[in-house]
Amino acid sequence: MLFHLAEPAALLGIFLALVIGVYAHDTAQIFAARLVRDPTPLRSGRLKARPLPTRVGPFSAVAMLIAGNGWTEPIRMNEVWRKRRFHVSAAILAGPLAYLLLAFGALAGVAGLSEPATLVIGDRTIEYDSIDSFPAELLLSMAVTFAAMFILSLIPIPPTDGGRLLFLLGPQSPGWRNANYKLTETHLGIILLLVILLVPILLPSLPSIVGQLVPPLLRGLGDIVGISL
Repeated sequence: MLFHLAEPAALLGIFLALVIGVYAHDTAQIFAARLVRDPTPLRSGRLKARPLPTRVGPFSAVAMLIAGNGWTEPIRMNEVWRKRRFHVSAAILAGPLAYLLLAFGALAGVAGLSEPATLVIGDRTIEYDSIDSFPAELLLSMAVTFAAMFILSLIPIPPTDGGRLLFLLGPQSPGWRNANYKLTETHLGIILLLVILLVPILLPSLPSIVGQLVPPLLRGLGDIVGISL
């Protein structure tokens, strides 16, 4: 976000996408959990209008402020019974799917404005060419942020959704449990996520994992709604 202080539309788009994305992610997982008969997430109170800091940890908040991307605090689910692991996995996947649908919706909004849009994404900043309207730049910025949140959420490092799925569906050997413990309880997973998000900003010569995956994802979604990115 800090790299877009001089771009009001892009800055507002990133901010709105982060807020909407966090609430949509939590809501999607809670309702999906209800569909698979797991009332545990509903008891967490995350459906209530709680402020953003209760849904995002301090390290993720720093990443959002600097990189314009971050993760939500995991919603507790009934993961005790091994036989329910696929039910829980479906509920967890609802969160990333919400990001993807939001990215698609934002791009559909850009297409509805009939504004020419060409996306140029580097490892540090995102630039928009051939966009003369504030709404088009706002929506495209939101689409980029939603796509980045989708990709980050699937990186298999706890506390992301991808990390939860990895250890939920993986083997239950002592070594596997030990790896999960080190990544979660010692905050090693959070450190790795911060490295993935922040190091490419501090060292522009290094490639960004998320930054490299966002363009092809958006181009694919753009082809569906009929815009060229």
